[in-house]
Amino acid sequence: MKEKVLKKIKNIPAIRLFWLSLIVIFIIVFLTLKVVPGGKIVYRYNYARKFHFGQGFIYNFTPQDRVIIQSGRLPKIIGDPLYFSVFTPRSFSQAKLKLYYRRNLDENTPIIEAGVLADGVVWRYDLKPIENRLIDNLRSSWQVLSQEPLVMQQNNYYQNSESFFSDLKTGKLEGCQTGKVLDCLAVYNYSPDLKADFSFSKSDKPLELNIPLRGAHTLFIYPENNALSFIVTVTDLNLDKNEDPVKLILSQQGKIIAQSDLIDENSVPSGQEEVKTLSLEHGIKAGELYKLEIKISDDVVIKEIKSSTNRLVFANKLWPVSWGKDLNIYTDSNYLQLKALGPASLQDFIFNKQSFSLSQPYEKQEFLLQQENNEAVNEINLVRDDVIIESGGIFSFTKDTFFNPLVKKVDSYYQLKPSNKYIMADYKAPQIYHGDMLVNEVEFNLQGVYREDSKYNFAISVPGIEKNEANYVEIEKIEIEFSGRTLWQKLFNL
Repeated sequence: MKEKVLKKIKNIPAIRLFWLSLIVIFIIVFLTLKVVPGGKIVYRYNYARKFHFGQGFIYNFTPQDRVIIQSGRLPKIIGDPLYFSVFTPRSFSQAKLKLYYRRNLDENTPIIEAGVLADGVVWRYDLKPIENRLIDNLRSSWQVLSQEPLVMQQNNYYQNSESFFSDLKTGKLEGCQTGKVLDCLAVYNYSPDLKADFSFSKSDKPLELNIPLRGAHTLFIYPENNALSFIVTVTDLNLDKNEDPVKLILSQQGKIIAQSDLIDENSVPSGQEEVKTLSLEHGIKAGELYKLEIKISDDVVIKEIKSSTNRLVFANKLWPVSWGKDLNIYTDSNYLQLKALGPASLQDFIFNKQSFSLSQPYEKQEFLLQQENNEAVNEINLVRDDVIIESGGIFSFTKDTFFNPLVKKVDSYYQLKPSNKYIMADYKAPQIYHGDMLVNEVEFNLQGVYREDSKYNFAISVPGIEKNEANYVEIEKIEIEFSGRTLWQKLFNL
């Protein structure tokens, strides 16, 4: 009896040691997963394994009709874009997303991109290149001058990248027949610092635009005067209970130089419209290019724009609503993506004297001009509004003030012309992982990006994948490394 009691007494320290060890392990695991004291953590989701390590951090793909998920098989992306979210216990400043994939895409679907939701108000994703087969295919026939950034030339115009960049600063490059860089340069995921130089047939004058436009819009302005006055009158539809702030952001060469904000106190009952006005006035330099963003949600309509300059154009997107008249819009793009927001917006329309039919509501339809019919500026004639109009180019409501400050983009609609002599890109081609499986990594700056319910939102974009039913991209593994301040830096506010 005594021996049993002594044996139990001797076992007490071991039991305590076991529980202490268990508590220490729990604390370490808690700190690693919750606090991330080292400032770095990696989440993985391997779809090729039965038990997916990392499950619970990387959430399922949505919407479900854009992906095929079958037991025992890799998920197949068949629609664009496809979204997923990642739970993180704390915020981070950087993310590296590594995608392991296999593609079965035709030549009309050359691009795969991945992005993080940067702005939850205008729902904008910061997309980075996973693969661009247009550029990869040109590497074999074009000369590579530089790798970072990637600079390729069609002919042997320059012997080194230093001479190329020196001429680029002056706005003139060898082989450009028109003398303008914009006519012979194309870019991808890169924004070169180019000197703007545009000519107009008419003098600059104030503008009043009363065509209602819904949601956020981006403009470029090229004023003749040294002062800018820009006033927007908006209507908050209050169709939801969310706050709808209004922002005007003026920038040049990627740097914000002026901003005007109007907060939404949400004092008006839901469903009751509210009219507001916001202005921005700032000294600028005549004959220089500026970017102006009207940052609002889709619950807000731009009712009127008053500007001290009429030399302004809209970039990439227009959403005219509640106009009730025919619309004449000008663009230099040879393709359009139109989406009718209801059956009442369906219509036959004219695009550069060619007739097209917008026949499907709530679905994005593409319309492409024949090469021989494409002009420098193409006219779009719509008879009904509430249509989202998108392209990779510029839109304007007047032809005589039309200008395009954007460099041609090497995207799915890029057409190689004799005038295209150079390509610049921030891009690295994917590497072979095993067999026909590829892998590539992209980095994101997470400072200031949208994060809700402790989740970052990501997207995988394959533009045009729906055009061919045989198109798909298989995902084997997603790996995301988050990095930020260490526990030591947080404690001492470093």
